[in-house]
Amino acid sequence: MATASDWNSLNEAMQERKKLLTDMQALNNRADFGPLEQEQWDKMEARYSELDKSIAQAQRSAKIADELKKPILSSRASIAAAEPLAGNEYRDAFARALLTGSMAEIRGTIVANQNSTSNAPVPTDMQRRIVELVQKQLVLRSVATVYTVASDQQITVDANVPTGYLVDESTTTTDSYAAPTNSVTESTVTFGRKTVGDYAFAVRTPVTKFAYQDYIGGGDFLARKVGEGVYLTEEQYLMTGDGSSSATGNPAQPTGAITAVKNDTGQRFVATAGTTGQGLATIAADDIIETVHKCLPRYRRDLRWMMGDAVAKTVRKLKDGSNRYLWQVSDNVAEGLANGLNGQLYGIPVAISEFMPTTVAANDVAAVVGNWSYVEIYDRGGLEFLVDTTSQMQKLTTILQAWKRSDVVVTNTKAFGYLAFK
Repeated sequence: MATASDWNSLNEAMQERKKLLTDMQALNNRADFGPLEQEQWDKMEARYSELDKSIAQAQRSAKIADELKKPILSSRASIAAAEPLAGNEYRDAFARALLTGSMAEIRGTIVANQNSTSNAPVPTDMQRRIVELVQKQLVLRSVATVYTVASDQQITVDANVPTGYLVDESTTTTDSYAAPTNSVTESTVTFGRKTVGDYAFAVRTPVTKFAYQDYIGGGDFLARKVGEGVYLTEEQYLMTGDGSSSATGNPAQPTGAITAVKNDTGQRFVATAGTTGQGLATIAADDIIETVHKCLPRYRRDLRWMMGDAVAKTVRKLKDGSNRYLWQVSDNVAEGLANGLNGQLYGIPVAISEFMPTTVAANDVAAVVGNWSYVEIYDRGGLEFLVDTTSQMQKLTTILQAWKRSDVVVTNTKAFGYLAFK
């Protein structure tokens, strides 16, 4: 368990961070903000970042220490007391239901369909663990802003900034006050509006009674794999959905985050090396720098690269004139194969996603860099499960179904730049 000294140090750091934030706000609001104030701001900001990292690390350490001290069995008991569907008794009944096809023991807890004899929920603690395990693997969800909503809605997104003017005060009146000779033209702020809907992502998996008995962990293992399938499908379409409308045999797709960025061609930088159509071979070291500078300067905080594995492998092999790798791992270690993929490009962390576009035709996306807080995911509820024990009973087969609903919006494409193939 975390000691009193640990908590005191953490509290002192949090108090210092709070005071520093107040001082930064006061400095930022000064009308005479100039070079000296900017220098002071930079120092305060650096200290704030240092404190923020230190506090986060201390909180993680304290949490881990507390978790390690907990008895292994008490967590299950506490969960069961708070969640009727999380107890051992219900888990055992759920397992027996899958094996025998009889829902008699758990019909009273069927979600949203009390009269059903064929559908039942997965135990609550199982669902919780599935969600926690799967979301650790999802790159987009780890960097985007995630909300939970109850219905379709419209949101306001960035559009344009009003035009500013320098007022001419070169002439004066008899009372020595300035008499501006030029006028400030009105320019309105036009806000963009986007509708947040929902798209359903689902998996339906048959399992025989015999196969269920042979799975490691039984239903727990199977449910985890089904949930993983749902989340990976969602990640794919929230990244690269083409925004198409529904048609026969072609469900509607969300406009994925990468697709939305790609549609803003003003944020594109085209690779410079080689000739058109060479794909990965056209990526050069200078392209990394050029792409970062496609992001407007005011958005260049907390940037992160997003690229596919093939592009990452290509960029990782780029070398300077002395045959040294350009991908910076750390200022304190030598470059080389032993250091793997960890590190930064142009001082920016790199995330690798299996759902980045894989085509390498001219102008296709090779890599995206940006502030991913401008990507917002809207969940319509959580991951849901139902078990169908009757429709395939003649084959001694149970169907485990899982689904979830969500949508994604990029609220400001100017916070991103993307490198395109030549």
